[in-house]
Amino acid sequence: MFYRHIFPTYFGYAGILFQTRPFLVKRILLPHWNKAGLLARTASCSEKKRAGFTQDLSPCPKEEVPWECLRLSANIQAYFRGKPIKTNWTFLDITGLTPLQHSVLEAVADVAYGEVKTYSEIAAEIGRPRAARFVGTTLASNPFPVLIPCHRIIRADGSAGGFSGGTNLKERLLTLERRLFCTHRRPCSGLQHRVE
Repeated sequence: MFYRHIFPTYFGYAGILFQTRPFLVKRILLPHWNKAGLLARTASCSEKKRAGFTQDLSPCPKEEVPWECLRLSANIQAYFRGKPIKTNWTFLDITGLTPLQHSVLEAVADVAYGEVKTYSEIAAEIGRPRAARFVGTTLASNPFPVLIPCHRIIRADGSAGGFSGGTNLKERLLTLERRLFCTHRRPCSGLQHRVE
């Protein structure tokens, strides 16, 4: 059975689409400023199709939400308050991904909190230096945003580039991470990534 778990964050309501027995995350829903908007997005045919659902999503009763889902939602809430989040592949359903798409997501998962890389740099890391567009296309349909931090991948000119949650949210996430990263690790200047 497929369920949705909606929860508040500092950036709005976010969600986890998941299955039980075994627990697998099908998709992470980026924050929306109101719950109704997020619920409308989960009910849309295109969102369900991207997540691989063929049936309706039921809200999971609070007392039945799996502990793995509660832990993940708490980690996502902490992320939106400025705490780094680690990717735990154990519960992510990657069955619909090609091996090359999976390699893109693995490379992106390794981009550290507060850091950015370009689409071209990720393409080179996966052994396909001319596949920057493929990297961008793969990240546009990333089912696990924030867990797989596709917002940390920017254009070679230093601009933000696209993001499934919109450019504004991408820039807010980069600002949040950069501010905290710079405060705790080293001095920084601006968000722009310099390409040598």
